[in-house]
Amino acid sequence: MPTLEEISHSPKDINNWFLSVSQQIAESRRVIEDLALEDPPTEPFRSKYAGRSMLKSALERAQTFDAFTDQEISRIRLAQATINYYIGQVSVEVEEPAEAIKAFTSALEILGLESVLKYNLSLRLHLHNVIATLWSGRGEHNKAYELLEKAKEMHAEYLHAKEPPPHSYDEIFMDEKFNDEERNTMFEKLYTNTLFYLAQVYGVRGDNRQAAAHCHITLQRQLEGDEFDPLDWSLNCATLSQYYITMNNYRSARHTLACASSVISNVEESSAGVSEYSDETYDSDKIKKTRADIERCWIKYCVNLLKDSVQESQDSDISEKPSKLSEMRKNFEEEEEKEKDEEGEKEEESKAVVPNSEDIDEEEEK
Repeated sequence: MPTLEEISHSPKDINNWFLSVSQQIAESRRVIEDLALEDPPTEPFRSKYAGRSMLKSALERAQTFDAFTDQEISRIRLAQATINYYIGQVSVEVEEPAEAIKAFTSALEILGLESVLKYNLSLRLHLHNVIATLWSGRGEHNKAYELLEKAKEMHAEYLHAKEPPPHSYDEIFMDEKFNDEERNTMFEKLYTNTLFYLAQVYGVRGDNRQAAAHCHITLQRQLEGDEFDPLDWSLNCATLSQYYITMNNYRSARHTLACASSVISNVEESSAGVSEYSDETYDSDKIKKTRADIERCWIKYCVNLLKDSVQESQDSDISEKPSKLSEMRKNFEEEEEKEKDEEGEKEEESKAVVPNSEDIDEEEEK
């Protein structure tokens, strides 16, 4: 493994440096993911601590590397940010959220120095997501909201620029690179997570309309991307129907419940090998529980629909009665006026046809 003193500043040597650091990171991840399974109960995080120390050593090497060209500087910055992300990830696993936020924030600050987003946009978006979830877990929902809204802006700007799909957030240390289609799939999956977290934050903030809207979009994107747990998806879809019920939007409620029922039915049929989920294995008790929860949502839908229908019918009857009484009263008054007019006309006619007694006497004297 070459040391810093052995590295000159040429493209070949910086590639060798990246190869060396990549090997160090790969070893640290092996310790964190594999050896951690053998840790004793008294020291559950022993291997994770060891792996994090190895990552910090790799970060030190990245921080002390003297890069000269703009391309070298960008690559080293991206390496520093990615290693900081790995350190933050381990800190989450060892239940040190404050250390995790510190590492993730350092990664964001480093990426903020770069203007070219092609290589770091995925990592920036992902960092906004993970930091937001940590702040939300600590009750700082406004901070989480700001980060997730910023992530939405980043995604919108990327779509507007019509740039090629950004590289995966840890692709810099991988031997085999992804193609554009794979990169686009992974990037859009990160954005789907952004919308999912936003739905939760909106719910906590009391904005149920926005929470439901973001939940709806999330479910739709998960279904289109064909990367989701059908049991969780169907239950979330059925749960969304309950919001639509409160808004008297029974059409959308019925639609989401129908989607949930369709997906859970496919899971139930998977054991017979006749559904798209036949290659997956699901816990039978969880399937039954999910089906029961969805059926309860259907019952609530039917009960509320009946209640609202009855109430609407009653309200309609009550609202119509005054109008009918007013109409009857108006007709009565018009008839009364008409009768008065007719009586007045008759009196005038009687006066003209039948003279009074004085007139008769005058005529006789004549």
